Amino acid sequence: MNKNYNIIEVTKDNKDEYLSSIAQLEELVLKNMEQNGKVGQLFITGKDGIEEYIDTDSNHVLIAVTGENSKRQVISATYITQGQIDFTYNDITKYFKYGNEYLEYIKSKYSENEFKKVIRKVYIEKICAFKYARNAVLQELGIKENSDVSEQEKNEILLKLIDQEYNNPQNQFHEKSEIRDNLNKYMSLYMKVVKKDLKAYQEFYWIDFNYLKKYFNKEKLQGFTNESNLDSTIKAYDKILQYQKYKIYDRTHCQNMSQYFGANTENTVELDTYITRPDSRENGIARILVLEGIKKSINRILKNKDNKEIFLVSTLHEENLSSKYVSEFFGLKDYLFLNRRSGRDRQVHILGMKREEFPKYIAMMEKKIAVLYDYNPSKILITEEERRKIIQEQIGYEVQELQRLKGIKDIGKMKKYKGYIEGKQTKIQNLQELMERRSYIQSRIVDLKGGLYGK
Repeated sequence: MNKNYNIIEVTKDNKDEYLSSIAQLEELVLKNMEQNGKVGQLFITGKDGIEEYIDTDSNHVLIAVTGENSKRQVISATYITQGQIDFTYNDITKYFKYGNEYLEYIKSKYSENEFKKVIRKVYIEKICAFKYARNAVLQELGIKENSDVSEQEKNEILLKLIDQEYNNPQNQFHEKSEIRDNLNKYMSLYMKVVKKDLKAYQEFYWIDFNYLKKYFNKEKLQGFTNESNLDSTIKAYDKILQYQKYKIYDRTHCQNMSQYFGANTENTVELDTYITRPDSRENGIARILVLEGIKKSINRILKNKDNKEIFLVSTLHEENLSSKYVSEFFGLKDYLFLNRRSGRDRQVHILGMKREEFPKYIAMMEKKIAVLYDYNPSKILITEEERRKIIQEQIGYEVQELQRLKGIKDIGKMKKYKGYIEGKQTKIQNLQELMERRSYIQSRIVDLKGGLYGK
């Protein structure tokens, strides 16, 4: 391996040396993308956000650096994140647990009587969690806890604020609304710490009072409204829940949704960001950084023996071809196309595997990157036949990529892609080089079988 860069994990100990450079790299990449018509395809994390990632144990920031001492330059960076909170903006797994199909799947795990008991119990817990979250949000907004303010008045104050956001075309109570995110954050915290029932909260997040009416008569439901003014709290919570409905435009690229129903914030790693300097690209550097980040992040999942599955997720703009290329390279080929926040549609990619399959997956990716990008720090032995298969697979993908570049259109609008499509000639050249490598390896395999290299 002959690389002219070093791969470094940025930690609390060395962040002062690299933090500003990473933030500058974000700005440089964003400017270059916008100059090429790729507006809205990258939203920078910013210096404060990057530092927050670095300072938390559940996230990893890796960089590639060239040069020495004062001439050091950060040429690539990746953020692999894992510290998400259920149903907040950064919880990507929530999209795969949305809709009647998921609820029917959960229902099938219980007998009819058990199901009635659990949805009643969970809904009561959710109302308690909502009251806790509502009070916390109001307090953060400067509306302090006051015994003179009734439950109904608290609900009315919160609903007024949310209605203003929902009816504002520039906000619409979208996923990154601070109030919405905080409500979900505090509800999740309450369910996890106080009720110790986070799994049920995840499974039955979308049930509301109308859903319970299908299973209980009026007498059975009286227990919900015995407490003074609880009726207004139920109505407020259910209204807010309706405001949070997701817009999923296209599920056709994720036919078997049920294989991702087990994804949650405890067993999932997000390939959050991977960027490279546009003026000094190193072949495969983003993929190398992502692989190293995955290997570091996954250890946290494996420590919890209850995590029987592992999931990788990523989100990207519909037209962000380079990010799509990286995600699919790592096997994240199933995806939903949806609205993540007001006016910002995204593809949400996912890959799932059994816990015991992960070592095989990593070994495969290490060999793939070693063959394609000459990065093999562990000196893994790779047979000529394995090399041939990896190159053959990549040739097939590169052919698909060229075909995709020819017919890019906006989903639903059928408009021509507006961004500048770069690298088409480079891809053709890469394809030719891969074919030459395949021919060379094929000839070596023939010679080996003939005994020329048998000694």
